[in-house]
Amino acid sequence: MKVTFILPAIGKKKGEKYLKSWLMEPLTIAVMNTLLPEDVEREFFDDRIESIDYDTNTDLVLITVETYTAKRAYHIADEFRKRGRKVVLGGYHVTLMPDEAEEYCDAVMINNCGDKMHELIDDARAGALKRRYTGKPCIDYKIADRSIYARQQKKYLPISLVETGRGCYHNCEFCSIARYYDSKYIHREVADIINEMKACRHKLFFLVDDSIFSDKSFARELFTEIKKLKVTWTTQITLDIARDDETLRLMRDSGCSMVLIGFESIDQDNLKQMNKEWTQRLGERDELIEKIHAAGISIYASFVFGFDEDTEESFINTLRFARKHEFFVIAFNHLLTFPNTETYNRFRDEGRLLCDKWWLQEGYTFGTISFEPKRLTAEELSGLCRKYKKEFFRFGSIFKRGFVCFRRTKVPLINFAYWFVNILFHFELDKRIGIPVGENMD
Repeated sequence: MKVTFILPAIGKKKGEKYLKSWLMEPLTIAVMNTLLPEDVEREFFDDRIESIDYDTNTDLVLITVETYTAKRAYHIADEFRKRGRKVVLGGYHVTLMPDEAEEYCDAVMINNCGDKMHELIDDARAGALKRRYTGKPCIDYKIADRSIYARQQKKYLPISLVETGRGCYHNCEFCSIARYYDSKYIHREVADIINEMKACRHKLFFLVDDSIFSDKSFARELFTEIKKLKVTWTTQITLDIARDDETLRLMRDSGCSMVLIGFESIDQDNLKQMNKEWTQRLGERDELIEKIHAAGISIYASFVFGFDEDTEESFINTLRFARKHEFFVIAFNHLLTFPNTETYNRFRDEGRLLCDKWWLQEGYTFGTISFEPKRLTAEELSGLCRKYKKEFFRFGSIFKRGFVCFRRTKVPLINFAYWFVNILFHFELDKRIGIPVGENMD
């Protein structure tokens, strides 16, 4: 039996290449490859960097779907089904929208489904696919098998992705991860993580985790073992790690030189609206940020705009905050109404959705606002995100922050990454705006 994996692209503008910053290695495909029975033949097409062979001689097509790639994924599924191939869709978007996804395939996989992969293959061999395979959140796949994309490996950014945990204990209103994992956290065995890191090609790592500090004892054990590898790594955390001096020290000593923190907003009323007011209880935010910086760890600060209290003044204050702390890099993103989240349902009930299914809307482009903000127009919100992001990534700002980054850390990989990422973002800002979602890939 032969299985074909597909990773759909978001989309691109006519005549332009796919955005370089979106070309991380497809870890999800490596994980699924590990879960297949050993006797299954397999192949992989990465829609972001190559043409898909719709006429390939295969028995089963597995497509992983995110909300931004749903439109493209459904098109790919249709093309294979026209040729008589069986198609299975899975991933975050499918779990959140199973009824929608079922219209475009022969079967859907809901939740992680690592425990259902053998059942799926057995049913496919018998010609008796079920319409739905519902698994449970799990993360016990041992080691991701990257051999499935050995052919494409050189096209990806030179950073190794290794998963450590899934989910988060917090329940932020807009977050699809909280909805997917029901505000729970699960993690892999430390030994499996370490063995996978040893086998990776690149020695700069991003540890894939929604909140690696969710289980303190696990985090401390992991950091202790990573220290022995003498590598450089980054991950995503919440600001409260700075309240735990021991864990912060362990993280730094193990080679962590940069972390991504989702601040989302610096406005107290916005934080309350998104059910993230717990960050206000951490103590002095500026002091916690400086503790992380003092430890030699840089911060990728992420902010979201479009909540009910946001005006242009919110952007001005946030830019001032970002410049004060000289962050490694920032994201000024507009709020996304992911399906089946509390935010999506509230905006729908209030009649504020501009499109019920923006991810399938004809002509929808990257950066388009899918809802009506309270104190700005949709067009104003989109324009302000672009305007103030460009302010942060002006060359003068990049050079100034570059010297600050060098003072914080002497790790060569991180200093190289700083210049690479900031200059890349400088030139990609305008390229991102207006990318037609799901278009121009064939």
